[in-house]
Amino acid sequence: MLAVSRVSATAENAKRIAAESDLKVLAEAFTNPDNGYLRDMRGIPGFSPAHLRLANLLMPTNLYGATAMAGGENGIRVDDTRLAGCAPPDVFTHWDPESERGWHGPYVRHATGVFPKATSGRHSGDSSFEARGFYPPLEGLRLPFDFLGGLNGCSIYGFPGEPAILDPWGNPYVLQIPPPQAFPDRGGANTNLPDEVRFRYARIVSAGPDGRLDAPCFMANKTNWWSTSWTERNRRLSRQAGLIDGEDMHARGDDIVLFLVRNDIDDGDERE
Repeated sequence: MLAVSRVSATAENAKRIAAESDLKVLAEAFTNPDNGYLRDMRGIPGFSPAHLRLANLLMPTNLYGATAMAGGENGIRVDDTRLAGCAPPDVFTHWDPESERGWHGPYVRHATGVFPKATSGRHSGDSSFEARGFYPPLEGLRLPFDFLGGLNGCSIYGFPGEPAILDPWGNPYVLQIPPPQAFPDRGGANTNLPDEVRFRYARIVSAGPDGRLDAPCFMANKTNWWSTSWTERNRRLSRQAGLIDGEDMHARGDDIVLFLVRNDIDDGDERE
């Protein structure tokens, strides 16, 4: 029994190392100073964070809807700016070879799976992806209408059937960007919050061995509604993926988290 336990532990450790390596590759797709997304697009993130998912990195264009659901040529509907997950044309930046700026994807070459349906599981008897946090509740959140009123069955992390990169436990890696509620109010329901501020807390997350996406980003409670505000603790939990010094350090469960443009630390009162 001891030998079996040691083999199992070694296998799990190898998977964790592989997941951490994957996160670094995905982060490099964003941050590479020579040909990364942020360099090419000039802006952070170039268009609304609500339109940015890891699947975009796999596409030759960021005007991308779910292939299995959107219709149109190759699943791309540039005529429908309200299609969930598409960057509106007025903020889309095409690649300009002269200035070497604009979307120049794909930034990640190979998908290893597809984003699952909410009701699917990895195997018979497995909990659904919705139950494991891959379809967080979005009602009441200050997010663009095209997500809240978009295609039925979509998650802010991915659309069923679109390309995905799976972690060693068979779950898609996700890109978490905290919503406006996670930041101090600036008046007007945080409508003046710069995208750059939200993207400062963007991170790529693996659900880890247990397959539950525990790192908090979207709070599943009534404080999501327009008429209320998040508590400061909820704001910090969302911004920092649950890591708050002096409080419960296990809010992430066994999730593996890599921030894109900041250190993974609690930096005190975090003035925005």
